[in-house]
Amino acid sequence: MTGLSFITLLAYDYRYAFSAVGSYYDIADEILLGLDRDRLTWMGQAFTIDMDAVRSFVAQIDKDRKIRIVEGDFHSADDPMANDSLERSELSLQARSGNWVVQIDADEVVLNGAEFKSWLLQYEPRENNAFARWISVFKVFDQQALLVDPPREVVPVATMLRGRYVAARATGQKGVLSPLQLLHFSWGRSAVQLRQKLDNWGHVRDFDVGRFFDFWQSITLENYAGARDFHPLHGPKWQSLKLAQLPFHPEFPLDGMGTGVAGGAAQ
Repeated sequence: MTGLSFITLLAYDYRYAFSAVGSYYDIADEILLGLDRDRLTWMGQAFTIDMDAVRSFVAQIDKDRKIRIVEGDFHSADDPMANDSLERSELSLQARSGNWVVQIDADEVVLNGAEFKSWLLQYEPRENNAFARWISVFKVFDQQALLVDPPREVVPVATMLRGRYVAARATGQKGVLSPLQLLHFSWGRSAVQLRQKLDNWGHVRDFDVGRFFDFWQSITLENYAGARDFHPLHGPKWQSLKLAQLPFHPEFPLDGMGTGVAGGAAQ
């Protein structure tokens, strides 16, 4: 019987993963948490992770024994995007045979999991890649956030392939848009956390990180309305920003364990 095998990668922003995993735990048949065994990023930089905190979270939430932590060498390629794709590919090979492989990153919160699972299990043809829509958080001010508006970005999340990721979550398959919505905290972090991510993620060589980071720092609640067509790679994809309330802090679990997200934030 077809099920859903979820993959989430752990690194320097591992605390975000608590909310990510909590948001999809109930619809998952198994969960693989990927972690570099040498605690090195895709750029080969050392990071720290509190494994006691990770184990504590797993002990709290994993009532159905779905979660496995899978460690490996995910940093040896010269190119960070190659390392990104390799880690996803290697973890996908460990997913249960016949399952959809669903990649949800640590900084993403599933907003409509039950709807997505129902859609995915009925979807044909299965040689396609299912995409989700990103609701991107650009900057956080306590419980307020600036969201990219309108949310035009989509991202591949689910495939039946194994070991075939070619650029992060992309597999080269034909894509179909699913109903899944992801609240995406890629940019919604503290300045220190964001700079750490920008210096280590798969896109670090794709644009002028320093220049765009300076732009990000310049955005305030007073001047955000002036931001137009500002995506670092594809300007018009980010047309403008809007202000919204957040029901939780993205770095820590929701409702104690990351559950109860659906129907909540940022519609």
